[in-house]
Amino acid sequence: MGRFEVQGIVSVQTGEPLVQFRQLDDDDNLEFGFQLSPMEARETAQMIQEAAANAVYDAALISWAKERKNEEMGVMLVDIVRRFRADHWGLPDRPEDWR
Repeated sequence: MGRFEVQGIVSVQTGEPLVQFRQLDDDDNLEFGFQLSPMEARETAQMIQEAAANAVYDAALISWAKERKNEEMGVMLVDIVRRFRADHWGLPDRPEDWR
């Protein structure tokens, strides 16, 4: 699985603060990396936090429905909740909404 690293750095060229993201493979070779401004990094972190919370909520709905022997209802509820979030708050919860 490798390792994901996040580090605060200073640009040698501009002197501006940056946040550097790197994905390393199991042998510590760089698979990909990118840099964001602190503001963009904060926004990204907020999106990650929201996605993590949504994943837990979605899994809870599916688990609840499975316990009631109605997994189809859980899938339907997750879809309804995702559509509601997207319609009311414009959150890209559906793959077709991703940038």
